[in-house]
Amino acid sequence: MKKIIVFITLVLLSFGFLNANAYELSKDDKIYVGGQSIGIKLNTGVVVVGSYGVLENGKIKKPWEAAGITEGDQIISLNQMSVTDTKSLLRALEKTGGKESILEYKRNNEKYSTTITPIYASNSYSLGLYVKDSILGVGTLTYYIKEINAYGSLGHQITSKDYYAGEIYEAKVNEIVKPTRGEAGEKRASIDSKAIGNVEKNTNTGVHGHTNSNFNYSSMEALEMKTRDEIRLGEAEIWTCIKGKTVEKFKINITGLAKQSSKDIKGISFEVVDDALLEQTGGIIQGMSGSPIIQDNKIIGAVTHVLINNSKRGYGIYLEFMLEDMGISIAQE
Repeated sequence: MKKIIVFITLVLLSFGFLNANAYELSKDDKIYVGGQSIGIKLNTGVVVVGSYGVLENGKIKKPWEAAGITEGDQIISLNQMSVTDTKSLLRALEKTGGKESILEYKRNNEKYSTTITPIYASNSYSLGLYVKDSILGVGTLTYYIKEINAYGSLGHQITSKDYYAGEIYEAKVNEIVKPTRGEAGEKRASIDSKAIGNVEKNTNTGVHGHTNSNFNYSSMEALEMKTRDEIRLGEAEIWTCIKGKTVEKFKINITGLAKQSSKDIKGISFEVVDDALLEQTGGIIQGMSGSPIIQDNKIIGAVTHVLINNSKRGYGIYLEFMLEDMGISIAQE
């Protein structure tokens, strides 16, 4: 059993620098297997999602209109004050005193500058813009490696590659909405307020990062892994949570294995054959993405997609590809 850790510093233009680990696992090493639901928050920056007219002295004014600001623009600064979230935007607005100001923004990855005059209304200054600074959703934790506090989840990308940094939280499943014709079902969950880890990467293989001291892995089981050349058709399981915070094991049948030589999703095709899961959820639903796939008591991958018109059938990603995006490899022996 041999582990090699090499520390590398990578410079990422999107959000400064990130310490990434190149880490090697032997075939007989074990990693902790997830299945618990987690809340995933990605910090998008301050993005314009809509606009409205601001009432001033009986007249409706639209400061954004003359400035040329539209939905989808990301506000970067106001009068050279950095804007990274809604709180910093409000602070910058207060500093303007309602005077014409210089607003910097990003559109289609290009930076622009314009002038805009905030309007004083309801005891504060406004640009007449609806904005958001993050997106929040529910997914499933796939694996955890204690030695480097690394985790992987979801098995597919959430949204634009521009969105990387964020946090993960514990989540509790409160309700299951079963799929209907043409509509996927979903888990509805409440999300705890205390972060249990960060989000460092949002790639086509999932959401990846490191846990912090709030993360509790005591109930997780450690299993060996299978590489994609060892996986076979036939019986397997998915581990997931459909009530509260309890992880349960459900039977599936692997029906197809794509020969993929580079990182890709939909490598594993499967069908849910567990009567209990079919009864409670109708099959694969939103929020199950990242649920570990287990075969012969070894982790092989994670659930990624469901067929909209047949919720019994789904796809999964090979574990190796998820590990690769965190700089983790499995030694070929």
